[in-house]
Amino acid sequence: MKYLNNTFNIIYLFFIFLFLLLFLSCKNSTEPLSKEKTYTVNITYIEDDAISSFSPRDFLDIFDDDLSKLTYDILGYNIKYNLKNGIKDDDFYRANRKVINDNADIFKRDFIDIKNINYQKLENDILYSLSNETRANIRKLFGYEYSTPLKTIAKNIAPSYVQSILNVWNTPVKNRAQLLDGNKFMLYTALYWRIIASEFKDSSIVIVNIPLTANYLSMSAKSIADGGFVDRLVLENNNIKPSKSISIISTYTFLQSDADYETIKKMFSYYIVQSVGMMFPKYDVTEDIHSIMSEVNRFDYFNWYSNIVNFQLKMPYKTIKEYKDNIKNTLP
Repeated sequence: MKYLNNTFNIIYLFFIFLFLLLFLSCKNSTEPLSKEKTYTVNITYIEDDAISSFSPRDFLDIFDDDLSKLTYDILGYNIKYNLKNGIKDDDFYRANRKVINDNADIFKRDFIDIKNINYQKLENDILYSLSNETRANIRKLFGYEYSTPLKTIAKNIAPSYVQSILNVWNTPVKNRAQLLDGNKFMLYTALYWRIIASEFKDSSIVIVNIPLTANYLSMSAKSIADGGFVDRLVLENNNIKPSKSISIISTYTFLQSDADYETIKKMFSYYIVQSVGMMFPKYDVTEDIHSIMSEVNRFDYFNWYSNIVNFQLKMPYKTIKEYKDNIKNTLP
């Protein structure tokens, strides 16, 4: 009998352990993390040397102890920033070519080819994306009446969406013609980074200096309203502990600002804090302009920054329910 009891206890403990293991492994990736711990955020920088960028000295200035203090003062999280490595975009592209080849079907399915545009198809692609947004959000972003059909909105904004992206792609900079003619062109699309983001294992923040174009199906209404660009992608990545998320941030739109250079670096620092706010306490962006989580409208970072630093800062309150990305479940 004693033997049976011991066997039962062992089996019981085994199932308790199995349950706990399953519970911990299934814990939601958008669960806020503890404020009692100190977390290290690794940062990787990927640079196209033909485009303006922050210097290594700038990054040392940005990711110093002052940023850790700012993060704690605003979010209450102890974050240590670690500049892990830098890499040239050519080297990064070659190293990850297999990932893109393995996911060629995603590009074929979701990519919107701006260079060889079919306006009827583009209008349908935009309509597909707008259909994923609420009518209220579309009306607010584009200034249309509630009664305006989505098809009319898509038809009206398609030409400016295309021209905005082409204006940047056609800007003469070193090696740009070669870039647009080759497969490396994919680096400029946010779709590329949405796929590649799953490959990172230990960098929570990846900084690039190239413009990221939102020419893919299911792009947000905000991305379309912003001229077909995004300056940041925050995506789920369960390989990266403990945040289970990754932020891809472009410096391109920051460096187009009319603000003086030191102010640009400060604005970028606050934007990093907002990104950490999405990954650690899992806060969502808000319309409250005096919150660190306030939305940046039309890449007007100076106005966004001014509304944070010159007014009493309101604490964020809304958490992210999920990192929305419709391609993550299709990756091999």
